Amino acid sequence: MTVVLAHPNGWGIREQGFLRRAATNAGFVTRANAHSNIQFVSEAEASVHFCMFHSDLHEHMNMGVYFVVCDAGGSTTDTTAYYVKQTYPTLELDETKASACVQAGGVSVDAEFHQYLCSILDQIDLSEDQRNEFIRSGSRDFEENVKKAFVGTGEEFRINLGGGRSMNYPNLHISRGKLALTNDTISSFFNESVEIAIESIRQQMDKGCEHVLLVGGFGESLYLRKMVNSHFSGARCSITVTSDPNAKAVADGSVLWCAKRTVVSRATRMAYGIEILTAYDRNNVDHCGRKTSIQLDGIEKVSGFWSQIVSKDTVMEANEALRGEYHRSYDNSNPALGNFSVTLYGYKGAGSNTNTWLMNKNGKLRTDCLEKGFEEVCQIQADLSGMRKGLKKQKGTKGKYYRLDFKVAIQFGDTEMKAFLEWEHGGKTFTGPAEILPNELSVTTV
Repeated sequence: MTVVLAHPNGWGIREQGFLRRAATNAGFVTRANAHSNIQFVSEAEASVHFCMFHSDLHEHMNMGVYFVVCDAGGSTTDTTAYYVKQTYPTLELDETKASACVQAGGVSVDAEFHQYLCSILDQIDLSEDQRNEFIRSGSRDFEENVKKAFVGTGEEFRINLGGGRSMNYPNLHISRGKLALTNDTISSFFNESVEIAIESIRQQMDKGCEHVLLVGGFGESLYLRKMVNSHFSGARCSITVTSDPNAKAVADGSVLWCAKRTVVSRATRMAYGIEILTAYDRNNVDHCGRKTSIQLDGIEKVSGFWSQIVSKDTVMEANEALRGEYHRSYDNSNPALGNFSVTLYGYKGAGSNTNTWLMNKNGKLRTDCLEKGFEEVCQIQADLSGMRKGLKKQKGTKGKYYRLDFKVAIQFGDTEMKAFLEWEHGGKTFTGPAEILPNELSVTTV
């Protein structure tokens, strides 16, 4: 059995590791086949597959077309830009840039209404039980009726607070147990989430956009649809929504994704690399104050330098790998290589991050040392015992030592990161499978 789990665009290897452990603990799969039988897909990508079957989008999927998928859900809005690579014999799509995940959705709209309702009820002398009951009734009516029906125009809406006909406070616009809300007031509940969603769509349109797909629970909001239409719909861009409002785009789309796999390349959401040593320069202010050491080759070096393997927004096909060349030195010809480990870091900050430092000078613990924008992603572990034959004898100022040259290869074209190590010996290239150990995801219990 294959288990497909969908998650927001902003989730990565740590969250996937958490979900994989949860599925294993729940008994869906065994630990032995957890990696092969559990697959992940982003909610936006699942939505693409859903829309191909539940809208007329497939009729517009000509080669060379750019389009954006906006999955506006309960708490997050995921947006992804795609390019139609080919339509025959099978449809193939490329991501054009890193997908986005922003905090905006139906839950935020509900929270704005809840805050407004509380401010109204605080002006009435109510018992705690009465207040809580009015909040429950009003919130339920807003979420189930008003939020779905609101389009930004028309007459005012009335929220049923459950107070009965005797509940009248004209100065607070409450009559017979119902709270009257103007269009402007209701719009204020939506505005922040709508603006964030629209800006997220706009940022995905760098290379153009002929179609915007709007899906998800919040995507069914008539007001959000109206605002997206007013901002983007025109001669060069159309807005597409699903024809079945009761369908779960992500759940159904995940099944279709598992069968079709139309997205053949994806863009990295951050830059990836590792920490390396660099030759110490006492005249460089960035080097001063950092811990140095004399290496086996006799050169004084400083740690904490960033070596980038892949940059952000790099579009990679599923079977494509990018490699970084590295080496380690040992003082004997038989080092322990059975548990070889490399820490992979990510950079989410703005601007270029090449020729820079991964670690700062101030942290007392390794976890405190990361420069702004960097984060530890995972550990890549492998049994490299077979690489002993690839050790190269070298001569340094301290005598002979042994150098191990290897490559860290990373694949991001699939929905889950993969990594392996490569080395050469006797003119041949060898590959060692690596196990990716994501950082533990911290979970706060209340």
